[in-house]
Amino acid sequence: MDIFDAATLMTLLHRGKRPSTLRTVLPGWDMLQVNVPSREQMETAMSILVGSGLAEVDSSWGMLLTEDGERIRRSVKGWQGMRTIPSAISEILAGRQLSRAPLTLPQPVFDAAREEYYEAGRRRAERAQKRRSRHRWWWPDPFRRPGQAE
Repeated sequence: MDIFDAATLMTLLHRGKRPSTLRTVLPGWDMLQVNVPSREQMETAMSILVGSGLAEVDSSWGMLLTEDGERIRRSVKGWQGMRTIPSAISEILAGRQLSRAPLTLPQPVFDAAREEYYEAGRRRAERAQKRRSRHRWWWPDPFRRPGQAE
């Protein structure tokens, strides 16, 4: 399970100037795995990728892939669908010598990112509900047309 979590995280990261934050990784993880990871899952995935030289973590817990990590991620083609990429990366990682870096993701840092993700979802749901209720205020019964007898 640890390798699959590391593969899921690796699917969501990139190489570049701007690191991915926990806040931006959690929605992707939820989309791929249909759950939000625990702090321990995220910490373990990060420690495997960093310890194996596949990713870097900065002081604000932003993450970037290394050149080697990017090479592995790009070797997997997503033509079968985004959700198949972690499995393919997991197979590649299973054939490599992996080690763990001594990382401890602080609970308050993870909790703040998770709460921000949940709050964004609540706001989206509220906006969608307002749009639905506003959309039909003039048409109370979808099966009755204006001018029809009751």
